[in-house]
Amino acid sequence: MKDTFLSLTILLLGGLSCLNTLASDAAYQPLSLADAIEKGLRENYNEKDRTFRKMTLDYNWFDTKEDFYLPKISLNLDSSDQRISRLKRGSLDDPGNGRGATGTLSLSVADYTVFNWGKDYLEYLNDKDIYTRSKKRLSESKRSLKFQIILKYFEVDYLKKVARIRKTQLRHASFVYRYSREKISLRKIGKQEYYQSRSEYLKAQEEHRSAALALKNAYEEIALLIADQPGTRYVLKNSLKFIPLTIPITDAQKYAKQYNPAVLNGQQSLVNAKRSYQRLKLENLPLPKFKVNLGAYTQTFGQTTNTTRYQNNNGNHIDVVATLDATWSLTGTGGLFNSRNIVRGKINKEISINRLNQAKHQALTDVKIHIDKIKNYEKRVPIFETRQETNLKAFDLALDNYLERRTAYINFQDTLLEMTTSQIEYARLLYLHAFEKVNLAQVVGLDEFPGETFEQLAGEATAP
Repeated sequence: MKDTFLSLTILLLGGLSCLNTLASDAAYQPLSLADAIEKGLRENYNEKDRTFRKMTLDYNWFDTKEDFYLPKISLNLDSSDQRISRLKRGSLDDPGNGRGATGTLSLSVADYTVFNWGKDYLEYLNDKDIYTRSKKRLSESKRSLKFQIILKYFEVDYLKKVARIRKTQLRHASFVYRYSREKISLRKIGKQEYYQSRSEYLKAQEEHRSAALALKNAYEEIALLIADQPGTRYVLKNSLKFIPLTIPITDAQKYAKQYNPAVLNGQQSLVNAKRSYQRLKLENLPLPKFKVNLGAYTQTFGQTTNTTRYQNNNGNHIDVVATLDATWSLTGTGGLFNSRNIVRGKINKEISINRLNQAKHQALTDVKIHIDKIKNYEKRVPIFETRQETNLKAFDLALDNYLERRTAYINFQDTLLEMTTSQIEYARLLYLHAFEKVNLAQVVGLDEFPGETFEQLAGEATAP
């Protein structure tokens, strides 16, 4: 018996020496969930791009707002061709370009609409809603990035657990394989049992390497999200913690109807479609447009001229004028009296109503689906916890019985597979639970659930 335990100890140490799959030349750096979120929101390439797009939206909106409320005032400078030097004198009697500068400097004000029956204002409101919604979409994209980082962090944590479980599986398989190799050399076991142990060892090697590759790929993906260098490896400070969902389905659906991104898009499209339809009906009426021409102050300069005067279309009088500009088609594009244009505007409004209803229905359905999945995972958690404990005890007993030759190898193999599978499935169950919670938050349009933060899911990491 003492010789047997000594041999097993030597074999175990030998098996441990082959488990260096996860070793890497890349430097490992510590990373917490809060650090990953902070760095991602600060350094992510797409987020930087959104910052510039937000600035562009702001500048475009400044132009739209000033064009609507303020008259267009511009400073213009025009000059005639001025000869600097003559390269070749021709034979024709042509005075050519003058050597003195002539031209005009003017301060002009474009026509300013005083009243247009609200048609311009409807277009302005549409532009304002588009601007506001576009900025909100950028904020929603930022929230989506935060959720991507959270999910990727917990995915790395999950894959680390899988790699650790596969490493344990490989250690057990390696130990038994070396034990079998020693026993078959002494002719104490049959060839079938030896090849079974060898097959299990090779299978465990392949699964361990696959788990290691999946983890390396996840490292690269999170490094890209937070703008770290390719090849960066991480020591996670946090590990996923199971916290049941607390928000009721009625509250989640209420939030979804108010904040779901697709619903907000539909609401904005519907409001704009209603305004566009109203504008089409106004444009089909013979309504005069009231405007004022403020003209320009012009400074004319030249060798013999230097005058300043104010002038507009009415000489130098400033008048509010009314103009009527209406066109009704009788045939061709637009239909009789532009009737088809009006109908198209109404159809666009009805399409927007239908799409908004669809978005609301889809949001409520998605909330129901995500919560059903979450509740299902929560019911399975205690089952998996008990299953893990049972499988671990069964494996320990099977290993002892196999080494004592009181059970067949197939029983040991079954318990090893069941223990490994249950541990991986439990880790995946916790990840899927968090995955659905994050997706639920995305659907309802909230950064966090009331009274709960996703950072609370980040517990203290266990030792690797």
